[in-house]
Amino acid sequence: MKHFIAFIILLFTCNTLFSQAFYRAYPSEVLGTERNIKVLKPRNYAENPEKTYPLIVVLDGDYLFEPVAGNVDYLSYWDQIPESFVLGINQRKSRYDETAINRESGLPETQSADFMDFIMEVVATMKEEYRIAPFTVIIGKDVTANLATYFLMRKKVAFDAYLNIDPDYSTLITENLVSKISQLESYNYYYVATPEKLSTTDNMFTTQVDSLLENRKNVHLLYEKIEGVDKYGLGAHAIPRGLNYIFEEYKLIDEDALVNTAIAANMATEGKETKNAANAIETLIEKYKYIKEVYGIDMRVRLIDIVTVAEHLIDNKKYDELIDVADLAMKEYPEKLYGRFIEGIGYEGIGRPERAIKSYNAAYALEPAVGITKDDVLDKVEMLQEKK
Repeated sequence: MKHFIAFIILLFTCNTLFSQAFYRAYPSEVLGTERNIKVLKPRNYAENPEKTYPLIVVLDGDYLFEPVAGNVDYLSYWDQIPESFVLGINQRKSRYDETAINRESGLPETQSADFMDFIMEVVATMKEEYRIAPFTVIIGKDVTANLATYFLMRKKVAFDAYLNIDPDYSTLITENLVSKISQLESYNYYYVATPEKLSTTDNMFTTQVDSLLENRKNVHLLYEKIEGVDKYGLGAHAIPRGLNYIFEEYKLIDEDALVNTAIAANMATEGKETKNAANAIETLIEKYKYIKEVYGIDMRVRLIDIVTVAEHLIDNKKYDELIDVADLAMKEYPEKLYGRFIEGIGYEGIGRPERAIKSYNAAYALEPAVGITKDDVLDKVEMLQEKK
């Protein structure tokens, strides 16, 4: 029975995913012919008419589209990455012709260069037809990963993030990639995954590269050799790991980030560090500023992030900061009682019970949230009145 229930859940998930995906014949002016593409629309696209979404372009779409789309749908459901459009470009009969590199010049052959222009043609169409955020990702495997990397060699870099699965880099890329990445001016992410076996990629991404990029806050590069997988199983591991790395700053805030913030603040107090010791709420605000500036997503602070920060401050008895967080909660969620409730806790903590009662009374008139009910609010008021 359990296996049957699990199968039904899996079937429902697949049906949900593929009801969002559609196939389309795209008449390309660049190629002078039609090409088959697949598109996954975000789950809640229709319900959020003001929202924009990143675009993830998948080469080898005939077999990479489904695993990428499935991971994007799953991870975005849990708010670990943003909801995104996924665009798959089928290359089953043409991938080697469209990825050919001239051995003498090291540059893409004419058909490969035309295919790169076609990719940009489809991306431009997607931006015209849908609400696409100014953050695009491109994913490829072996030879298509190599071709995708050639976008870095263009004067205007077309993509903000690259996810390369077991890339088969050409000599030109091998000799110039690190230099090109280190020269990038805007925020960029570059993720590479290979099996554990030795490859030419090992010689490219060394500790010297890490030191070269150490002070480049806008450049994010990660090379992983994933153990226990071959070239066929690599994609199943690399896709979620790469997506998580690229959208690391979007994730829900965690306790570790707040603990590190507290340590930095303590060091500043002790005179060991004088700069960049932001408090918890500044860390939270900076996170959402980054999400807007880098990922192009303008969103209000998630309530669960506010709760995480508030609980951290309560545990550490930082009640002044908690009142600041309460102000943010009331601004973002004025209809919910949570902001007024933690404001009351903050005033209790600094020894102002009368002001705390006022906050709790204001909370009682608002909507319950995150498991806190009107009864919880009354209990707080009664407890403070009894102390009086």
